[in-house]
Amino acid sequence: MEFIRNCNVIQWIGGECKTIEENTVEDEYTYLFIDYLPPRKFSTYPKDLEDFAIGYCLGEGLIKDYSDIMDIKVDGTNILVTTTLSHDPEEDLEQEGIVQERKGNCEHACVCRLLEYQGVNSDNAGGIRSELKSIDPIDSDLKINATQIIKDIQHLTDEAKIWQETAGVHVAQLKYGDEIIIREDVSRHVAVDKVIGAASKENYDFSKCYISYSGRMPADMLIKVIRVGIPIIISNASPASSGVDVAEAGNITMVGFVRNNRFTVYTAPERIDFKK
Repeated sequence: MEFIRNCNVIQWIGGECKTIEENTVEDEYTYLFIDYLPPRKFSTYPKDLEDFAIGYCLGEGLIKDYSDIMDIKVDGTNILVTTTLSHDPEEDLEQEGIVQERKGNCEHACVCRLLEYQGVNSDNAGGIRSELKSIDPIDSDLKINATQIIKDIQHLTDEAKIWQETAGVHVAQLKYGDEIIIREDVSRHVAVDKVIGAASKENYDFSKCYISYSGRMPADMLIKVIRVGIPIIISNASPASSGVDVAEAGNITMVGFVRNNRFTVYTAPERIDFKK
């Protein structure tokens, strides 16, 4: 399997040591170049990088839909994205309320701020575009059955091939009717970006999609999903309080702690059919 390394390790069990072979996932730095913006730096499982780039641009509000992308080139772990919107560094400064004056210390401060912005990591992948005030609450009549939630998490586990080999990645699953997209990555954010990007290429109606994934549900994850219009997010893990606040404001159904035959619904329960 690609990007998996075999290592000799020492295993300790009940006071006994033995040398065994263990698989580890290979993670690499990926640099995302979008128009004229400073590059973003991510630690990724370097597969399906085009899907990641599209999903990232959508989740960050840099594009409205897939048609806004003019070109994508993947060169190793460098991704070059050209959009119809031609974003530039001054746009970032303006969104942060920094006025770049052509004099003295102010100009110097702006240049320093740009350098700080370079290399935004995926788990902080909201940056200046993660303000919920720029997101409209979701209006979707999508509804799923409670028993399907249990099945979805089980399917997620069954199909997580890299996780089964290494236990070193997160996995995300996007469902649209009978269509299912699954992607894995060392970052839960990048895994979700990948399924969003892949679904966008297929022109799926996000208001009829929902995501199941492994990992916590903090605010920046919820913002990403709400921004593209996906109404339901499901995880086997817990939400952060910031995630609950964002889910309520964005009218997204958040389901967590999916374990065995139980789960917890935190927000917008009307999209869950609790009947057996």
